[in-house]
Amino acid sequence: MVKLTGDPVYAVAKAYALRSQLLPFPVIEELADSKSLTEFVERLRASPYGPYLGQLQKPYTAIELEKAFWRHLITEHHSLAETSLTPQLLRQYFMRYVYSNVKTILKGKALGKPVDDIMKSIDLYAETLLGVRDQALRALGAKTLTEAVKEFTKTELASAVSTAINLWETKRDYSAVDAVVDKMYLEGLLHAYRETPASQRKEMTPFVSMDVDGYALTTVLRSRVWGLMPVQAKDFLPSQTIMIGREALDILLTAEDLGKALEDLPKPEFLSKISLEGSPSTLAAQIEENVKRNKLRYASKSFYKTPFKQAVLISYVILKEAEVKNLATIAKNIEEGVTDPNVIQRLLLNY
Repeated sequence: MVKLTGDPVYAVAKAYALRSQLLPFPVIEELADSKSLTEFVERLRASPYGPYLGQLQKPYTAIELEKAFWRHLITEHHSLAETSLTPQLLRQYFMRYVYSNVKTILKGKALGKPVDDIMKSIDLYAETLLGVRDQALRALGAKTLTEAVKEFTKTELASAVSTAINLWETKRDYSAVDAVVDKMYLEGLLHAYRETPASQRKEMTPFVSMDVDGYALTTVLRSRVWGLMPVQAKDFLPSQTIMIGREALDILLTAEDLGKALEDLPKPEFLSKISLEGSPSTLAAQIEENVKRNKLRYASKSFYKTPFKQAVLISYVILKEAEVKNLATIAKNIEEGVTDPNVIQRLLLNY
């Protein structure tokens, strides 16, 4: 029997084949014209999503369709990670699905939602593949947000967790709790990046930099909204950055003129075309949007600029994720009867 795990060609060739199956944007536009969720599903029957949609019962709901779309992506991602020559980063990127559920569970707990309501909005399929459902279920059963957070955090995050929960309880600002979860994920990403062989790391660096450096910058900016002292804000920052040094972040933490401090930063591509005026929240939102767009652009180009490298596996996952989000957005709009002609313009262009 041929063993495919670690095969230097199989997973990369598979990524190219899967890339060819992505829905062209004109097809996405046609899907957006569907008059009902039933028509929407029928148009997708012959697509790779068909088998997953076929498991659903009528009447369809947008949230169940979204879960089916994600299950298809998660299955493909898991398969690529199992057969990749250098799976470290691909496996950590898979953890995004788990951490997304963590965020939903914690926010549901913060808002006092019943367990049944929280369960309707998540799908523990990724956790099932990894064999880590128990942790999520324990968090769901926790009586308070504090208890739920403790199910997911380690001792080195205790200070940030305490600050985040205090911000929620005093200011009803939940973004700091999300930041704690993001930091957990990014520390794993940094560890996977360091474990990736140097010969493969160069092509993967832009992805890691956009995630890690982008998060670090937006967290520094949001720490001002949270009203944190610099020493408190540092608890939320990743242990390492890629292209933007910690010294530059320290300057940004204490700068009186944010625009000037941002202007003096190194200029990775995701910081280009950023308006240096506006509130910290506005600047953070701009950076996040730039990161999202630049990741898609780099992922699309990598198939021909760095051909047949392991990085194309991550590139495919990023492009597929954009497609899934597009389909989920369309399903929600159909369900809600949204007929805004600008909807298409707001969909992520993944080419």
